[in-house]
Amino acid sequence: MDEQLLAHRTVVEVTDLTKTFDGGRVTALDRVSLSVPEGQMTVIIGLSGSGKSTLLRHVNGMHQPTSGNVKVLGRHVVGMGHKELRAIRREIGFVFQSFNIVGRLSCIENVLSGALGRLRGPRYGVLSYPKSMRQEALSQLERVGLADRAFQRTDTLSGGQQQRVAIARTLMQKPRIVLADEPVASLDPEISGQVMDVLFRSCVEDNITVLCSLHQVDLALGWANRLIGLRDGAVVLDTPVDTSLDTDRVMEVYRRLDPTGVKRSEYEVPAVQE
Repeated sequence: MDEQLLAHRTVVEVTDLTKTFDGGRVTALDRVSLSVPEGQMTVIIGLSGSGKSTLLRHVNGMHQPTSGNVKVLGRHVVGMGHKELRAIRREIGFVFQSFNIVGRLSCIENVLSGALGRLRGPRYGVLSYPKSMRQEALSQLERVGLADRAFQRTDTLSGGQQQRVAIARTLMQKPRIVLADEPVASLDPEISGQVMDVLFRSCVEDNITVLCSLHQVDLALGWANRLIGLRDGAVVLDTPVDTSLDTDRVMEVYRRLDPTGVKRSEYEVPAVQE
């Protein structure tokens, strides 16, 4: 296959990535290598402290590695200047566990803020945005099932609704890549499925590449095209999600990560009460 075509299809390439803290006494990432093609929904699983968040933060340049390389959309992120980082971050959306939205603002204004990278100068209020962008923001809210809440204060919504507003804001950015760091960690199973569905549809409908970190094995198997498992900062699992991959196999990975069962609550699905 043509090398230029392959380069175009690979949007994230991580090579021998190592990150240490505390003068080298703590290893957060240990020679991680992986490549992610355009339009793939990749879920990174692992216990807390396994390096999931650290890996995502290297993709958009929030962290600089101790050694190794990160290439995003054909550009080397390591050593980028501030101007170059700002430019590439316009193409990388980030969805946080804590939503990271402004509660006192309306839903539509939070979503509109995702378009600031496409505009010059500050904006004050919904009407300061072009009409076409206001219509676009409403379309994004409709996409996540919240068009009827457009002018409601965001802090009056439920946690799941606030996370969907955050995703709509990220999609308003028109990113080529979305990084989602534990986006459903504080949500109940039903709402978690709704949020994962929005992220999955962005892959299918917009050809957006999604890298999402999760604890929940059932959600990972339900929505991912590919699973990457981390343990102590190293890749211990990298597999497509297909009919040959079942919950028992993935749970066994977690049991190897946590042989004493201390962190079992992070990955076991709670029993449904009758």
